[in-house]
Amino acid sequence: MSIRTAVHRLVQNGRALLHSFRNTECFYSNFHQRNYHDKIHVVQVGKSQGYAPQGNSNVSNAGKHLGYLGAHARRIFVDNILKRVTNSLAADLRRKAASRLVFGGDSAPFFALVGVSLASGTGILTREDELEGVCWEIREAVSKLQWNTPQNDRNYEVVKEEEGIITLKNFVIGPAIAKGCSAVVYSAKFNDSPSTEDQNQINVDDKTKDISAFPLALKMMFNYDTESNALSILRSMYRETVPARKHLQNEELADWEIRMTERKTELPPHPNIVAMYYVFADRVSALPGSWGMYPDALPARINPHGSGRNMSLFLVMKRYDTTLKQYLSNRNLSIRESILLLAQLLEGVTHLNAHGIAHRDLKSDNILLDLSEETDNCPSLVITDFGCCLADKRHGLYLPYNTHDVDKGGNVALMAPEVITAEPGSFTSINYTKADLWTVGTIAYEIFGMKNPFHNDKEGISLKNHNYKETDIQPLPNHVPTIISALIKNLLSRNLYKRLDAETAATVIQLHLWAPSNWFRSEWKLPSTNEVMQWLLCLTTKVLCEERNSILEPAEILENDNIQEDGKQNFYNRSLSTRSYGRRTMPEYQLIASFLGRVTLGNIRAALKWTQQNV
Repeated sequence: MSIRTAVHRLVQNGRALLHSFRNTECFYSNFHQRNYHDKIHVVQVGKSQGYAPQGNSNVSNAGKHLGYLGAHARRIFVDNILKRVTNSLAADLRRKAASRLVFGGDSAPFFALVGVSLASGTGILTREDELEGVCWEIREAVSKLQWNTPQNDRNYEVVKEEEGIITLKNFVIGPAIAKGCSAVVYSAKFNDSPSTEDQNQINVDDKTKDISAFPLALKMMFNYDTESNALSILRSMYRETVPARKHLQNEELADWEIRMTERKTELPPHPNIVAMYYVFADRVSALPGSWGMYPDALPARINPHGSGRNMSLFLVMKRYDTTLKQYLSNRNLSIRESILLLAQLLEGVTHLNAHGIAHRDLKSDNILLDLSEETDNCPSLVITDFGCCLADKRHGLYLPYNTHDVDKGGNVALMAPEVITAEPGSFTSINYTKADLWTVGTIAYEIFGMKNPFHNDKEGISLKNHNYKETDIQPLPNHVPTIISALIKNLLSRNLYKRLDAETAATVIQLHLWAPSNWFRSEWKLPSTNEVMQWLLCLTTKVLCEERNSILEPAEILENDNIQEDGKQNFYNRSLSTRSYGRRTMPEYQLIASFLGRVTLGNIRAALKWTQQNV
C-alpha cells in the first residue's frame, strides 16, 4: 500500500469519526451540563469501591455516544476487514456480518478492530509486527465480549451488590451437596426477607428437597487450629479465596486486604474457573446434618466433644450440577464431547498459569460441570477447590524447597514427576510451570473412558509417578484422533522440558476443533501467514456476530404470558444456555473466545509445527 493510499484512507475514515463525534457532542450539550461528564470519582484507600449504579445517566449517555461512533466503526470494519476475507468458508459469513455490523447494536467490540483497517493495504498484512498488531486488535475486541466471562452467572438470580457485611443470616441454607476432609458444601440462596425477631437465627430450609431451588453453593471450611477472628482465618486460608471476586469484610480487614494484595496473585474471572462471588468469616452454626457429617469440626459450644473453633471461612459460589468424576461414572461420552471437556480443562489451566498460579490438586473431584445445556450438548467445565494452590507473587510458579516441611500440594498420586521426586536443598526450587499439565494428562484418560493410569484399581495395580516409564502407559483407544493421543502422551512426559507449555497445548486442541480440515491432511504443508490471518478474522467475526444474538434480558422472559408464575424463574435459569447460538453451543463459543482472547501468531505457528511433527 502506497503512502498516498494510506493517508487518503486515514483521512477519509478519521473525518467520518470526528464528524460524528462533533455532532454527538453538540447534541448532548443541549441537554446535559458538560462539567458533569468531567468528574472523576475517587474512593478512600482500603475502602470498597463497590459497583457502578445501574441506570446512571453518565453511563447511559456514554452508551448512546458510542452508538453514534459505532455506526461509522461498523462501516469501516465491513469496508476494510470483511472484504479481505476471500476464502469460500467466509462467503456466507460476510453477507450476514455486513448487515449485523452496519445496522445492529453493540458496536464497542467492533470499534476495537478499526485499527486493523488503517494498518493494512489491499491484502492481508505481511509485516511481522503488523500481523501481531492484528492479533492484539483481536484480543482487545474479544475481551469485551460476554463469551469471555463466566456465562453461567447470568443463568441465576442476580448476586446482590452488598456494601455492608454479609453473614450466614443473609442466606437460606438448603440440603448439603458434598462433604470432604476439609470442608462441607451446602446449597443456598439469598434470604430476601430476613427475620427481625432473632438476629442470631440462621435460616434453614429443610423442607425443600429439590436442590435446583438453590442457585448458590455455600462452602464452609473446617477450622481446627486458627484463632476465631476474621483476620487470622483469612490469613491462614487465603488460598481458598484466590478466585473470589469480592471479600466482604469489617473494617479491620481493609488493611489486611492491602497487605495480602501485595503478595497474593489475583485471578480474573474466566469461563473455566469456578464463579466465586463472596468470601467472609462468621461463627460456625449447627447447619443441617452437621452432627452426622462432621461432628469433630463443630465447636465445643455446639458439640462438647468437637474440636472445631467458633469461627471459620465461608465461600459463596455458583452451584454446579455435578463433578467430572460423577458425570463420567454413568455416561458414555462421544469423542467430540470428550475433546471439548479436555479443551475446557486446558484453557482453565492456561488461565491459571498465565497469572502465575499452580492449582496443585487437580483431580476429577475438583472439576465441576454445569449441565444446564441441552441434553446432547457438552457441559460447561470449571476448576474449583484452590486450597492447595500456589499463588504467591514473590515466587511465581517456582517454590523454594529448603526442607521436607514445605507443602508440595495435594493428591500425591497425581503429582507431576518433577514435583514428587524433588529433594530439598539450600538453592532448590520446585518448578510448577507444567505440573498441572501433567495431571491434566492423567485426567484425560478418565475423560476418554479409561482408568486413570496412576490410580490404584481393585487389584492395587497402577503406575507410580516417581518411577514410571513412558512406554508403560497404556495407549488411548483407536477412535481417539491421532493428534489428541499425541498431545496426551506429550503431557505425560517425565521430562518437563519435553512437555508443551499450557498455552501451546491448549492451542493444539483448539486448532484441532476449529481450524480448516485441509490444514491437517496427510503430507500437508503449514498454512501461510495469510491463510492463518484469514481464518482468525473469520473466527473473530463469527464470534462477534453471534455474541450479539446471545443477549437476552430477563424482562423479555418474565413478560411472556405463556409461562406460569412459578416456572418463570426456572425458565430464566436455563434460557440463556439452551438458546440457539447459531451453529455452536455456549461452551463452544466460550472456548473460541478464550482462544481468541489470548491468541498470538507465534503461538499458533508453534502449535501448527508441533502438530505437523506428531500427526
